Amino acid sequence: MAKASEKPLQPNPFRTYRDPKTGLWVVVPIPETESHFHSSDGQKISTD
Repeated sequence: MAKASEKPLQPNPFRTYRDPKTGLWVVVPIPETESHFHSSDGQKISTD
């Protein structure tokens, strides 16, 4: 039988977003200096 883990989950070392022009998913690494706990205001994506 499966047993629940007591370990906390680790945050992903990257972020993803979908490019509105191509429709492709883009993976962006997160700099190690950036906090993993940030507000959920969202991110602005450039549509150049």
